[in-house]
Amino acid sequence: MNFTTTILITAAMAMATGVNASAKVKADTGRQVTVYYNVGLTVEPSVEALARGLASKMFSNVGIHIDWRPGNPAKPEAGSIVVEFVTGTPDTFKPGALAYALPYEGVHIRILADRITTHSYPQSVLAHVMAHEITHILQGEARHSEEGVMKAKWTVADFEAMSAKPLSFTAEDVELINRGMDKRDAQILAGAKPSADRTAIAATAEPEAK
Repeated sequence: MNFTTTILITAAMAMATGVNASAKVKADTGRQVTVYYNVGLTVEPSVEALARGLASKMFSNVGIHIDWRPGNPAKPEAGSIVVEFVTGTPDTFKPGALAYALPYEGVHIRILADRITTHSYPQSVLAHVMAHEITHILQGEARHSEEGVMKAKWTVADFEAMSAKPLSFTAEDVELINRGMDKRDAQILAGAKPSADRTAIAATAEPEAK
């Protein structure tokens, strides 16, 4: 598949207590999205579990519940998201990218696990990567924010901040998530099929200063 999007993370479950101050919404709006994940042997089970827990908290803080389900269904249920973990990424493939997604197709995300496990806090990087990519799918747009979770290029300072607490969603991020989910719900009711548009969107880390 031709996906594209990137991000990074740092911290453990303790960081899950952080609140996204810039996104002022109620914590429980009843919004839910099913996310299938196929990790295999690409990431340590403890790292993957901590990352999912942190990503869940990040979304919970803006009123979204993530229903995580292991597996990679050939025909996922309508409205669900499928996250695939891969390794053996060539250095020349999307340099700086940690993952990529298809926001218009609206289903698939691919995480370049071998570029995440080398980080000092892989659980935090993975959590932010998943949150970033899932947001691209939910918003259904190829766009980024100037700061926070949805920033296009994370700097060294951003990674240091992640090690203390999760990066925030901006108010615009949250508005677009809810707008995108409204559209997804309407498409499900109408019986619409996933778009054939394979346009990809990527987030990257800025090169470290020499």
